[in-house]
Amino acid sequence: MPSNKELAIAGFYDGIYLFYSKANSFLTFGLDLYWRAAAAKLAAASAPGAVSALDACCGTGDFSLSLKKAFGPRLRLTGADLSEAMLSAAKAKLPGVEFVRAEMKELPFPDGSFDLLTIAFATRNLDIDKEKLLAALREFRRVLKPGGLFLNLETTRPKNPALWFLMRAYVRTLIGLLNLLSPKSRDSYSFLKNTILGFYGADEFSALLSEAGFSGASYRILFPGAVAAHTARK
Repeated sequence: MPSNKELAIAGFYDGIYLFYSKANSFLTFGLDLYWRAAAAKLAAASAPGAVSALDACCGTGDFSLSLKKAFGPRLRLTGADLSEAMLSAAKAKLPGVEFVRAEMKELPFPDGSFDLLTIAFATRNLDIDKEKLLAALREFRRVLKPGGLFLNLETTRPKNPALWFLMRAYVRTLIGLLNLLSPKSRDSYSFLKNTILGFYGADEFSALLSEAGFSGASYRILFPGAVAAHTARK
């Protein structure tokens, strides 16, 4: 069962689902579209034979849409999220895709169900503490077929100190502006700021994937250096 903290996080997204996608593009000057497309192409190149996929924490379906474009009609895609409101937006965006409400540490799928499992800009929301994040990653591994691919697209702490300084300043400034524009969503956007700036660096997250039982963990840093696409195998 999801904890009170996890339900609260889902509640945050229930409150902003109507303008979540637009806010992402606003925050990133549209780079979020490039990041998703690049990560989906990486998934297609790394798992060219995949016919079944789970997009975990799929939210409003933005990355699910990128996956469908990258793989084409052969991919049987399922999306999962804890937020009913976010799922309602995803279902409207992708009527041919199955979307289910699920808690990421207790996915309602048998072992070895999917060739591919992806998660985009949501792993930081699972990082309530290290053990809860590891539990979710192990659950992701459980539902992958042997040799299946895990792909994680997420913000990362840049190794360059100047870029890390600029990223912190930028995120704090933009979240402050969003709070002014939408005071009722202040808690949601403050939560978003904290999860972006508090997430693991790319090397640290690769080590965490290994700790969760994945093999061959690697990553690709995407322009301008504050986002990483990780891949690993079951």
